[in-house]
Amino acid sequence: MSQTYSFTVRLIHWLTALLIIGLLILGFWMTSRSEANLWDELTNTLYAWHKLIGFLVLMITGLRILAKLTSKRPPYPSNLSQLQIKLAKSVQGALYLLLVLTPLFGWAGVTAYPALITVGDFHLPGIPGIPKDETLAKQLFQIHGYLVFTLIGISLAHITVGLGHLWIKKDEIFGRIWFRP
Repeated sequence: MSQTYSFTVRLIHWLTALLIIGLLILGFWMTSRSEANLWDELTNTLYAWHKLIGFLVLMITGLRILAKLTSKRPPYPSNLSQLQIKLAKSVQGALYLLLVLTPLFGWAGVTAYPALITVGDFHLPGIPGIPKDETLAKQLFQIHGYLVFTLIGISLAHITVGLGHLWIKKDEIFGRIWFRP
């Protein structure tokens, strides 16, 4: 059995990581500008790109879930305890859940606001059943923000453990998701 995830899963993993970093940069930049009441073309552009990339992450996460369901998971090294394996699976499950819920709440917020225009006048479809309601939009954006910080925390733990396997334990865990020559 292969010791790595499929090429598709690995590619989607690292693409998602890059997109999330971009979303965080855009998200913190755009909200700092809006909190400072700087509503100009730059702020609107930041929001437009954030919405488009967030929607893309949601779509890619759907593909990622399908790819994981249709490909074999590489075995864990025998030196990992059952507790470590359960923790790894729990963290991965939480990350998948957050990669679905976080953009969904953002999308729901822009549906309720409504602010569905993104880059190049591309309009996101509204989520059916969500009324146009600015108060509801603010609540949805607040939940979106809480989910973002939860995603950051769990991602940092995931990254820390992964790098610990690469640099300290020097086992095969990191190599399961990395591209080997």
